[in-house]
This record gives sequence, C-alpha cells and structure tokens, in this order.
Amino acid sequence: MGLEIKENLELVLVNYDEKSQKKVTLDFYDEEMEEIRDVSFNLQSYDKEKEVFVDDPEREEERRNQIRELFDCEFEDLEEKIGTRMTVYCTDSFNSLTPVEVFEKFPMEMKGEIIMTQIDDIVVDDTGIKIRYEYEDKKYESKMMYSKYIESMHKFVKNPHQVKKQYEKFKEKFGVEVEEKEELIGKPIMVEVKVAGGKWTYGDIKKLKTTKKD
Repeated sequence: MGLEIKENLELVLVNYDEKSQKKVTLDFYDEEMEEIRDVSFNLQSYDKEKEVFVDDPEREEERRNQIRELFDCEFEDLEEKIGTRMTVYCTDSFNSLTPVEVFEKFPMEMKGEIIMTQIDDIVVDDTGIKIRYEYEDKKYESKMMYSKYIESMHKFVKNPHQVKKQYEKFKEKFGVEVEEKEELIGKPIMVEVKVAGGKWTYGDIKKLKTTKKD
C-alpha cells in the first residue's frame, strides 16, 4: 500500500449523508492531477453481523473532537469551511487529513524467502507489540497481538493471558523484556516470509542469535 502526501488541496464540496446525517464526505481538489481526493468522517460504527451502521457514542465524540481540531468548527458546520486548503494523506484505499503510517505486505511469490534487515522501531499499544523494519525502501511491520476486536463493542479488548504469553514470547525471541525494547533499535534481524490462511503474507522474525545476559 503506497502513500502520497498532497499539500495545499482546496476543499470544494461537502456532502452529508441524507439518510443518517451522521456521515460527511469532504471533496478536496487535486489541481495537479485534476482529481478529487475525498475524505470521510462517520459518526457511526459498522456492525458486520447486521451489515448496518449503528450509533456509537464513543466513536462519535472522537470524530467530533477530531473535526474541531482540524477545522475549528462543529460537524454540522463543515460547509462553512469550503475553500479551506489542507494536506491530504492518500493511500491506495482511503484518504486522511491526519498523518498515516502505511506498512507494506510481502508479495505471495516471496513465500519462504528470508530477508536481512534491522529493527527501526517497536511500538507497544492496547492491541499488541509491533516490530517495524524496512526492506528495499518499503516499511513493514510484524505484530505480536494480544487483543481481539469485539464487534458488539466496536473496539479491541485485551486478553490478559495473551498479554503475558506475548511478553514471554518477546523475551524469548529478542532476549530483553518488552520494557527494554529501545535496546533493540538498530539490531539486525532475519525475517521469513510466511503465509497465513493461504492468502495473507506476514514476516516472521527469527530469534536473535545473541541474547541479553542476566
């Protein structure tokens, strides 16, 4: 998935969803390419089981606050901001008004290959441990997840047993505790390209040869 950063695009049209009035699409004009780059804000969450959008107070408040920060106005008043110029972050599948970090997927034909690279960053959040690295000038991310997305709640929820398991796995693989992850930045790693479910590629980082001594 590629990323293009388009600066100084003009907001030319604001479209509210006529039925729900809880989704808005903002059209930004890319003069160089003579194209529209659309950005959507939806105050509702999608229920995959029922295949409909449903009210979600937590998401709604997050989106309203985001709009206030970006445009200094309320969700309902966005038409007043036509003519505003902003930076739009464009990916292959969506556009955003906030910075987007895009990670590539290995092509299927690389299955079984082992690449050499180094750790650029390690992020620990509510969903898991993400080890980030580059290969041929593209960014990749290997994940050690310990949260599950609960459809009825529209959010990720931690599993404490999985947290413990992944932290132990991290220590076994990298030789340091998760809290000491900064020590791994710049360390060389071997990554094997594997396939899950017959169609999803991912990078399996091999255990480091040298581990931290107690």
